Amino acid sequence: MAQVMGRTLRDAQGDELRALLGPIAPATFVHEYWAKKPLFVKGFPDKYVGFFDAAAFSRVLAAPGPVGPDFLRVSFDRKTEAGTSADALTPGELRSSAFRATPDQAVPLFDAGATLCVSQVETRATELAPFVAAIKRQLGYTGKVTFNGYLSPPGSGYNWHFDSRIATTLQIEGTKTWRYTSRPAIAWPRGNGSLRGDGTAHYADPTVTRLPWEELTPVDFSDVTEVVLEPGDLLVLPAGTWHEACGGSGGSLALNLSFTPVSYTALLRTILDALLLPEAGWRAPEPLLPAGAPGEADPAGIAAISAQLARAAETLRALSGDSAAVARAWSSFVQNPNPGLPAPPTPPVHAAPVEPDQRLRVRADGNFHALLADHGTLLAIVIGASREIELSGAAVGFVQRIIAEREFVARSCTTWNDASEPFAWDDVQFMLTNLMREGLIGPA
Repeated sequence: MAQVMGRTLRDAQGDELRALLGPIAPATFVHEYWAKKPLFVKGFPDKYVGFFDAAAFSRVLAAPGPVGPDFLRVSFDRKTEAGTSADALTPGELRSSAFRATPDQAVPLFDAGATLCVSQVETRATELAPFVAAIKRQLGYTGKVTFNGYLSPPGSGYNWHFDSRIATTLQIEGTKTWRYTSRPAIAWPRGNGSLRGDGTAHYADPTVTRLPWEELTPVDFSDVTEVVLEPGDLLVLPAGTWHEACGGSGGSLALNLSFTPVSYTALLRTILDALLLPEAGWRAPEPLLPAGAPGEADPAGIAAISAQLARAAETLRALSGDSAAVARAWSSFVQNPNPGLPAPPTPPVHAAPVEPDQRLRVRADGNFHALLADHGTLLAIVIGASREIELSGAAVGFVQRIIAEREFVARSCTTWNDASEPFAWDDVQFMLTNLMREGLIGPA
């Protein structure tokens, strides 16, 4: 496949998703590939130059500060001479496994032939954090996005397994051979999967209980694709896709951009709490007294539960996908680096009144998410991780124009009225000054 030249990731500020996927359009990626089938994009050698490298990987390992127990995981999965998964020594042995290690153990383990996996690279290589946040915004993705770094010596890599998240591999240095099935074994599994020595599929996470809908069938090895990733290449595997990988003769360094979902349950809790917490009955369930024979409950208590369930159902039935409450919750999850957990506070911005000749621009880091709601009559915006504003009436089109223009002179905004009369300067000044204080715009 011929290489298609495009923008490097280092030079793609404001359009990171298109630069990562190019020439595949984001809409094509989401509608045709996301969680459905693998995507291999042949890149060009300089695509990731200046974005990450082996020296940066070493700095991540050596950076001071505490690390979590899963910060560094190490694999010694055994390979055949052909670089494929070797047979297990016993029928019950997992063909792919990893163990925790400390950063000071990384070099000797790598020298001994282990693949190193460093999690949440962007928390230590902080220059990558804006890219991760931008991908979330440009996808409108409510789940968690993070970079994991993989460093493999020649002939090393993880054996057959699947992940519970979408795994997006950016080949940084060296080469790596990947083999993967054409479709997920299970869509969005609740844990990673591996193979035992006898070939049976097994959840590697012992906390995942096999419910009827998540039973694993034998792997179909007759439908496997093999690709060799070179610097600049991209490979996206849906969650639940069986795969194995092996570093080339010069070893391999890759970044894995992972997409871990949050369920609709988490979103609905946020939405229902926002709408129903003002009601005392929703904030605290009544006691459920026992009554009569063992296991029977007070009928009044059962009725109270039924009433609250009906109230929740009524509230949800009144919503649509573009309701204001949904837009607020969705944007807050997109902007939160750890969705489902409390977002870090966004610091206030102090701003003097905007002057007519002042040149302004939308915040340079693009760190906001805007979503139209209520049939286009309301614009919900989350700025940073937690600052929320809502606009209605003429302010909707006005702020949409600001976002589209990106940079402008304050006085010019008076002409942005669709009606025949221009906006009054006092109204424009009030709006622009407030948008500066909220952190959406600032001096150019």
